[in-house]
Amino acid sequence: MRPLLLLPLLALAACTVTTSRVSKVVVTENKAVVASCTKVGDVDGASALNRLLLRDKARDAALTQLKAAGADLGASHVLSPVADIKWKGEDYKGVAYRC
Repeated sequence: MRPLLLLPLLALAACTVTTSRVSKVVVTENKAVVASCTKVGDVDGASALNRLLLRDKARDAALTQLKAAGADLGASHVLSPVADIKWKGEDYKGVAYRC
């Protein structure tokens, strides 16, 4: 019976690990920030929902996708136009770097 009580706690812990891993990734539009870093790959922040969401929500979703994709590659930074507060939603792509 006690192991069943631990399952919800384990599920919450799994979410926390993912969130903290993703929160360590910085998305920037400033090339100088990643100038001395090592490129680890290309990432995409687009999802099927982005085109249906309001621009602010689409930007938030794209930033989250970019951070998650960067974290999967072991990146610390992602260079992307999505980081610009004036982003218009045309380009969801980025380049992941480890600094």
